[in-house]
Amino acid sequence: MEEEPFPGLKIESSDFLNDLDGRSKCSKCQRSRKFYCYTCFLPLPEIEHRIPRVKLPLKVDILKHPSEVDGKSTAVHAGIVAPEDVCIYTYPCIPDYEKDKVILVFPCKDSKTLEQLASSWKHGLKPTQLKSNESVFSGKGSLETSGEKSTIAGSEILPAKTEKLHSSEDEALSKLEESPKLPFERVIFIDSTWNQTRAIFNDERLRGIQCVELKSEKTKFWRHQKNNPDTHLATIEAIYYFMREFHEHFVDTQYSGQYDNLLFFFNFMYKKIRNIYDGGEHLEAYKSRKEKALQTKNVS
Repeated sequence: MEEEPFPGLKIESSDFLNDLDGRSKCSKCQRSRKFYCYTCFLPLPEIEHRIPRVKLPLKVDILKHPSEVDGKSTAVHAGIVAPEDVCIYTYPCIPDYEKDKVILVFPCKDSKTLEQLASSWKHGLKPTQLKSNESVFSGKGSLETSGEKSTIAGSEILPAKTEKLHSSEDEALSKLEESPKLPFERVIFIDSTWNQTRAIFNDERLRGIQCVELKSEKTKFWRHQKNNPDTHLATIEAIYYFMREFHEHFVDTQYSGQYDNLLFFFNFMYKKIRNIYDGGEHLEAYKSRKEKALQTKNVS
């Protein structure tokens, strides 16, 4: 495990969490918790004012598998740091979606990239009118930046305005005030192990929703999932990388850390586990990844 899992990101310091003595009661359900309540999605009262808040450019729904242990799920992190924009549902509870206004993050044969969706949006096409392996970008299809305006193949998109706010503890929050009109309003994530995911994905209530596949990123998750590659992300990692990629394609090509604090608790837990397990080299998740990396290197 690296000493710094996310170098260069603007994640606020979580050192104060190490100073918490014991457990406290959730202000809502009164159950004993540490750091936050994973049932009510609330930070503990004594640290609530010190937890960063993140404003997202679109709404997020998380469909959690009932077998996923609440206390171990990283989806809760999103509900705590972005409470205005994140809703968590336990399957089989699924909202009644307007399918042309939502997308589902899930890799499948019909999934598209965010770059392809941005391309179809620019040309006035619905996502379903663009085949999964094609792009309507001309030339290289690159995103260009000109002054303070971002362009997609020559079409101007004004960047979202941001304003820094300060809490009583003088902690900065990056708040997105405006965003361009988007082709969809909400993004869905499935929170479960990879083997459990199909049960939710195949639910008829999700059929017809456009699927999106993220760029390949390597997970920092300490939870071992047998036979899964290191590109299978924890839920909070997937949400973060989606928002970052979405921002660069739909809002502004220049990303300046607006969503980095989504990883606030994940970053803290990572470092805590690294310290507890003497660097984490003997944790099963990291041992298996290291072995696979060596096997790949030997084959090549």
